[in-house]
Amino acid sequence: MSFKIKKQGKSGNNKATLELEISNSYFKKQVSRAYKNISQKANIPGFRKGKVPYQVIDANFGKQYVLNEAANLSISELYPGIIQESEFMPITYPKVKVIQIDGDKPLEFEIELELEPELKLPRYKGLEVEAAPVGVSDEELEGQIDNIRKNFASLEPVDEKKPVAEGDYVTIDFDGTIDGNVFEGGSAQDYSLEVGSNTLFEGFEEALAGMKKGENKDITLVMPENIGNKNLAGKKAVFAITLKEVKKRVLPDIDKEFLKNLGEYKDEEDFRKNIRTNLEDQKERNRKGQIIGQIMGKVMEDIKEEIPAAMIGNRVQHIEKDLEEGLKKQKINKGNYLKAINITEAQFNEEISKRAVQEVKEYLVFKAMEKAEMKNIEPSEKEIDEEKKNILERYKDEKESVKVKEYLEKPGGINELIVTLRRRKLIDLLITNSKIVEEVKKTDKIDKKKLWTPEKDKKEEKEEKEEKKLWTPSPKQKSESDDKNGE
Repeated sequence: MSFKIKKQGKSGNNKATLELEISNSYFKKQVSRAYKNISQKANIPGFRKGKVPYQVIDANFGKQYVLNEAANLSISELYPGIIQESEFMPITYPKVKVIQIDGDKPLEFEIELELEPELKLPRYKGLEVEAAPVGVSDEELEGQIDNIRKNFASLEPVDEKKPVAEGDYVTIDFDGTIDGNVFEGGSAQDYSLEVGSNTLFEGFEEALAGMKKGENKDITLVMPENIGNKNLAGKKAVFAITLKEVKKRVLPDIDKEFLKNLGEYKDEEDFRKNIRTNLEDQKERNRKGQIIGQIMGKVMEDIKEEIPAAMIGNRVQHIEKDLEEGLKKQKINKGNYLKAINITEAQFNEEISKRAVQEVKEYLVFKAMEKAEMKNIEPSEKEIDEEKKNILERYKDEKESVKVKEYLEKPGGINELIVTLRRRKLIDLLITNSKIVEEVKKTDKIDKKKLWTPEKDKKEEKEEKEEKKLWTPSPKQKSESDDKNGE
């Protein structure tokens, strides 16, 4: 074997030390490699690069320099295997101390690792939390169905004598002036607008109410403070409006023709039943996310241990990289993005740092809970087999199904299944052991926290990146993860 761990042990909560030995035969090969590397780079009069004899290198650089280079090569190449054998989880590059370095003897050295800290958990079971009800009312069902119907709605002219009302679609011309002068963005021809959509300046759409096709109207508005052109903020503008067309949105009937656009539904009853089930599932997911978010929040408030700066720094880099990729895909300059969300570079960096601390802390708390409850959340062979079956049922394409099946039979795939099942069972355990108080008032704003983990599977990460919207700095950043919420 190329290396041997002579001694290893932890010192404190998040430090570990390894004493190692690299075989002399392996080290000698790295010494030869070091000579070749130095020869390729050295500028020595009378010798071409790559053709410098070893003796000349020793004379110009010193034998010790070559041995140090060989030691760096050896440690860098063997480090992944060393870590795998040690079973420690370092969070940054190690500190290396060479103990013995000699071309005719094994290389001996010591490395000090900084590890993920093992948090001391406060009380995390039996916590009181609020949760939204999961039942779906008839009003909610009809509202969801109407939203679907709106996607297939048609616009039809209304009676010319009918005054404009909220929800109508109008076509207008308008010319805006400030102190008798036109201004950018203040005029348009054949402009289509849904009245009540709050698309234009505050007060503009309200002024259209009651107008009829062919009418003209002048209105005076105060330009809002958040207008793009700050020179116009707070100034009075006069708009001359001509109403050219009024239409209303007509929703389609739920008939066979309509259902063809949506999938394989037997009839309207089957369609309604499916929508209700989907809404119930969504509410159940939201409820789980809400409960877990509160439990995590309460537990993290009681965690007093300091989070390693290296972990925070790594997470900050990850967030920044995701943001850069998102901006690049949308062809947006970072400076323009910051202007659009009205935040300075310093504020932006501060929010990213806060988010990184929050996510790393969540990860460490969740990992500590997993360790504490391992005997209760370890999946059985039956549960693993059922999870494989459920995953494969999602793939209708035979080739894709075969590929996924092959992957799930490999050690890496099985490990991902086990990790997912552990998390799901832990979430269920936490919810079962919490004291749930049903919310009196319904709310659409569910606190759905994503539990970030560094070992997140590549497929899930790829899907996230494809769907992810650009993050807007906010201390109340919210997202959801089906795997983490027991899906």
